[in-house]
Amino acid sequence: MNTSSLIDALLNPSTYKHNVEVITTIETHISIVFLTGEFAYKLKKPVNFGFLDFSSLASRKKFCQLELQLNQRTAPQLYLGVMALVKKTNDSNSNIEIIALDQADENPTLEVIDYVVKMRQFDPNGVLGRLLDKQELDENTVEQIVSKIVGLHQQAEAVAMDSYLGEPETQLKPMVDNFPSLKDYCKDPITSKQLSEIESWTHERFAALKPAIQLRKQNGFVRACHGDLHLDNITLFEENGVVEPLLFDGIEFNDSFRWIDVISDLAFLLIDLEFRGKLGTSSQCLSLYLSRTLDYNSLQLLNFYRSYRAMVRAKITGLRAMQLGVDSLEQKQVLNLAKNYVHQAHCYTQVNSPVKCILLQGISGSGKSHFANQMLKQLPGFEAIVISSDRIRKTLFGLEPHQRVDDQQKSKLYSAEMNQKTYHAMLQYAQTCMQNGFNVIVDATFLKQAHRYKFVNLCAKLKQEFYLIYIKTDREQAGFAIEQRLHLNNNPSDADAVVMQNQLRYLQEPSGAEALWLHAKQLRQFFPQQAVQEYLNLADID
Repeated sequence: MNTSSLIDALLNPSTYKHNVEVITTIETHISIVFLTGEFAYKLKKPVNFGFLDFSSLASRKKFCQLELQLNQRTAPQLYLGVMALVKKTNDSNSNIEIIALDQADENPTLEVIDYVVKMRQFDPNGVLGRLLDKQELDENTVEQIVSKIVGLHQQAEAVAMDSYLGEPETQLKPMVDNFPSLKDYCKDPITSKQLSEIESWTHERFAALKPAIQLRKQNGFVRACHGDLHLDNITLFEENGVVEPLLFDGIEFNDSFRWIDVISDLAFLLIDLEFRGKLGTSSQCLSLYLSRTLDYNSLQLLNFYRSYRAMVRAKITGLRAMQLGVDSLEQKQVLNLAKNYVHQAHCYTQVNSPVKCILLQGISGSGKSHFANQMLKQLPGFEAIVISSDRIRKTLFGLEPHQRVDDQQKSKLYSAEMNQKTYHAMLQYAQTCMQNGFNVIVDATFLKQAHRYKFVNLCAKLKQEFYLIYIKTDREQAGFAIEQRLHLNNNPSDADAVVMQNQLRYLQEPSGAEALWLHAKQLRQFFPQQAVQEYLNLADID
């Protein structure tokens, strides 16, 4: 049976054992998904593109099984099984039958025509790429998404040390492979110049980063990742009244695309958010990821991988443009999109210096963490990594961000020893951020002037800009805020009223000349964008 006849059979409702009224399809250059209402069936096309080979029946079976295995790590609710398409011998309304893979394997007399991955069909409007066109992602959803990614990266198998996968040259090859085709269809002077500069920069940065790339593999950061972690491969899935993000459609067809550095995997999501004008959400994702993994050393590689991921987007978009009518309006629009991705890739090659270190000071319940997120969302063009003492403290203590502790654990969590350990770690992480060209917002109580001065001295040593924003509040307001967040359980802090009152005993407020003073009561009503921009010398950013 040829591919055309097979497609016709899968478009026939009689082929399916469950009730089917309407069948629609989603087609890409490598697969066709048949949407039947309750279930979806993904058929791999018999193609060979070099980086992907589905040309034989055996290979399609193998990759269907691998797709199921890999994607059940992050979306078991969606990936249900591999089914065999077998030829029917009796007269019926359909000439194929869909049966379970093990049933086909156990009966060698059956003629298997092909294989499909059976999935639970879900609402396409829940895919993040569509959702972001209509609304912002709230902080809870962003945290859930990051938690899923962290879980995948921490549980994924690390590559074997003797494997070619994850080697520096293996990672460089797909990067340099992007340039020839892009040069063919991006011939305008500006884009051509940017492509040449990106190509030179890629080779220069690779030479400088090669030891770090090798060390990342040795330290276990090259893992069996998702490989295609953009917004259209994450969906908000509702089941039994509970909504959770699911990562789906991870790469199964190419080992080199999947066995990658975890920060390269995350970089795809970041550049997709940034391309859509969601820089603040991207900064939130990166900040949360780093606070969970403490992998701040990965920042030395982030722009290298962000540029690569944007180039991948440019190449894929350009290939799509070449399949459209020559000089058609649609082709010109898609080519312009490809050029915009090249421009994005070029932006990651630029050095950001000097950078800013911004301390947010205030007792528990003053609203520092909310203010930090508002800075990311409300300050146009401002990218920063938030280092939260509450989150760092929890991670160092071996706890999940929202994992609650008993009184005995709380006394250890907020002990003088743990305070010192947390501030020391934050100082180190802030240094790593700044040395790699990233602005940093440090969210902590900073009760003692001595703690603040360590950051002042660090900025002086690194020749970076230091700022202090003090959020003033009173005992009653802070107490109410603490009570509310403990009730809602939507904040990583375990500080209660007792901890807050103890903080007030040791609080050393900054002078007016030392800091920008803001008042918590006002911040609950509006974000003082102009005052913050002027204080941070960001007034010219648009």
